[in-house]
Amino acid sequence: MRRVTLAVAAALLLAAPAFAEAAGPTISLQQGALQGGTEDGIAVFRDIPFAAPPMGTWRWRAPQPPPNWTGTRDARSFGPICPQPPTARTRRLAQSEDCLSLNVWTPQAQDGAKLPVMVWIYGGSFRTGGSAMTIYDGTDLTKHGVIVVTFNYRVGLLGFLDLTGLGQNFPGEAVANYGLMDQIAALKWVRANIARFGGDPSNVTIFGESAGAMSVNDLMASPAARGLFAKAISESGLGLIATRTKARSLEITNSFAAKHDARGTTALDTLRALPVSDIVADEKSHGLGRDVAPEVDGTVIPDQVPELFAKGEIAKVPYLTGWNSNEASLMRFIGFTPEAMIAALGPREAEVRALYEQNGTLNDEEFGEKLFDDQVFGAGAQGLADFVAARGAPSYVYHFAYIAENFRSRFKGVDHAGEIPYVFGTRGLDLGFFVNLLTGGISADDQKVIDKVQDYWTNFAKTGDPNGAGLPSWPAFKPDNETMVFDNDSIEARSNFHAPKTAIGFAAWSKRTGLSAP
Repeated sequence: MRRVTLAVAAALLLAAPAFAEAAGPTISLQQGALQGGTEDGIAVFRDIPFAAPPMGTWRWRAPQPPPNWTGTRDARSFGPICPQPPTARTRRLAQSEDCLSLNVWTPQAQDGAKLPVMVWIYGGSFRTGGSAMTIYDGTDLTKHGVIVVTFNYRVGLLGFLDLTGLGQNFPGEAVANYGLMDQIAALKWVRANIARFGGDPSNVTIFGESAGAMSVNDLMASPAARGLFAKAISESGLGLIATRTKARSLEITNSFAAKHDARGTTALDTLRALPVSDIVADEKSHGLGRDVAPEVDGTVIPDQVPELFAKGEIAKVPYLTGWNSNEASLMRFIGFTPEAMIAALGPREAEVRALYEQNGTLNDEEFGEKLFDDQVFGAGAQGLADFVAARGAPSYVYHFAYIAENFRSRFKGVDHAGEIPYVFGTRGLDLGFFVNLLTGGISADDQKVIDKVQDYWTNFAKTGDPNGAGLPSWPAFKPDNETMVFDNDSIEARSNFHAPKTAIGFAAWSKRTGLSAP
């Protein structure tokens, strides 16, 4: 483990972070002292509790205040992720209900400067994921002059079970969306504590991918999150997908309660007494957690999130969003099929197919996948960006189609989540994930794209504008629906990118909701 120099240590005493160096950098918080580590010159503090363990009587409750401790807490290793069925990405990670912790990457000396803060929210369909996944290593982003925070939130049945109807609840407490409440609790912790690490609590950017990007959109729409962040980045956030209704959530609740014979006024006691392994087993074996997600509960999420964007009932902050060129890699996993996408076109099929076949005939699978990319993800990104811009906050849209050089012959596009190594860098890539960037190595051109993506993202976190010296110009989305396209040939803004195609998805949403473009 590296030691900082005496000059750095002296500077730290004068700077906002109260670091000292022993076996590793230390810092004092109101909760207690922490000893972190260093990674390539960056101070890293892991497994910092931001809320009490949601165990026992605290299971399925709003997050409670974090614990204090005496002495110095070892913050050199990640804490456990929240309970979930193991996947290829998470099976090697420890799990526990005592999982509400976060991690901070920060430069070790800032001469008193207050740095922008980027708070990452992981994806995983609200069923899996955790901040200990190595792909979310914040070291390289931090080198661009920001502080990076990652955290755990409850997923699956533990994170999103709706307790309505299961006996006496606690007056005034929300009875669903515990995972979102965890996210809000983490942001409150950041606001209260990040200055000790050299961060600016008034300049926090939330960013996330997939379920994490949907969470970003939910937080934009949640009154409970107002004032906790200044900017937002939503990567592949399915922006126009309907938020789950309470009725659907209660179907899951009733199935879960019936399976465990949880009835009457003791139903909650019965479920809180279950071994956590039983709950995870239910999710894995019986699919009870397959459909869990944030819901319109009237408290944390007051209404359908896309409609709240359309009505301007959202945080008025700069917003950056986009989608990848092969989001269809996710298609069947979330219940879509090419056949269903095509069937939904009805009598317009020939007209729409002509839009996509200008460069050659597509078979039905190819056509349906392209419809999915544009209607589900493209329309969602451009639609929400349009709503944000209409309310006076700048919005920026990207389309990510750059494939690593060594694998262009093997991949037809950038899969869902495939932009993450370009955002975080490849330091944390491990076998079994993002294999398109592994065995062939990273080329010089690949690295240039990584550098530019990280510059854009961190510039946005600093100022609300992704542009900066040496970067191709990225115009705001309005007035010409400018979309920044990252592909194998160039990085450039294109006006009305895919506009006739994404308009189909937006029109379907508009017909369903009765709302239209600004």
